[in-house]
Amino acid sequence: MYTPETFTVALILVIASMFCWGSWPNFLKAAPKWRLEYFYLDYAIGFLIAGVIIGTTLGSRSSPGAAFFTRMVNAGHIEAGCAVLGGLLWCLGNILMLNAIVIVGMAVAYPISMVPAVVLGVGISYYTQPIGNPIWLAGSVILLLIAGFTNARACGRLGGTAQPKNPKGVKLALMCGIMVGIFPPFVSRAITGANALDSYTVSVYFMLGAFLATLIAVPILLARPLVGNVGRLKDFVRGRPAWHLLGILAGIVWSIGTMSNFLAAKTVGMAISWGVGSGAPMVGALWGILLWKEFAHGDSRAKMLITASLLLYVAGVAGVALAYMNA
Repeated sequence: MYTPETFTVALILVIASMFCWGSWPNFLKAAPKWRLEYFYLDYAIGFLIAGVIIGTTLGSRSSPGAAFFTRMVNAGHIEAGCAVLGGLLWCLGNILMLNAIVIVGMAVAYPISMVPAVVLGVGISYYTQPIGNPIWLAGSVILLLIAGFTNARACGRLGGTAQPKNPKGVKLALMCGIMVGIFPPFVSRAITGANALDSYTVSVYFMLGAFLATLIAVPILLARPLVGNVGRLKDFVRGRPAWHLLGILAGIVWSIGTMSNFLAAKTVGMAISWGVGSGAPMVGALWGILLWKEFAHGDSRAKMLITASLLLYVAGVAGVALAYMNA
């Protein structure tokens, strides 16, 4: 079973997770005619399949498959339950965020959700697993929050059809931030408890929780959508193969990122791995600039703000890394 043995390797893994977490939404953007709920169902199928494959290969080198499933079956009930609950909370928060962005736009949804997500995620995780220098961590969190607000201001200058004063979108963004912010401590508990799970089993239990949340949420959202018209679950099978493939690929990319982050968390702690992973919006912004040309028609102030936000994200992520080195 592969595990990172040095801080350098763990840092590479957590940076890789940041890039994966910031890249998977590209697949959603590549399928603009595919309904969000259907895409998310494919996405959930993709990340669960990828998680099991990684667990049965890298997660059980001596006896491919068998050793991994044995650890899954023999996992501590409390630890496994914490991982499942963490995945369920994250998934519901992620779904709410996608809907909030559609309603009020990134300029409003992102900063509202980011404040509780980063503060709760890093703060509670450090309390449950105190690894790293708390002063450096606190300073890095502040930089990441400033970067988030700067990024949102830049996006706000691009215009769009969102309704920034819609209270429904604001509430969804706030709920998202809370759910995403409180999931890391559950993972931290799962990997540090009396019957601590290894990085592979905690990842797959986490994904099982996220998959369960998807199966519960998607039919409800199709019947009572937060955005758009009522949909039918049976129309999911009528999508183009290319659309299904995009959703599955998105899930695979996210799964690789999550596995990488949880592998690193065993070495550097959940607060630091989640803190660096919070730089994912920086990656998303870069994709928006380089691939989707979202700032092609932005004014000079918008371009200046997005550049400043990227630099602040780099500084914040570097600060989180230094928090471990200066512990």
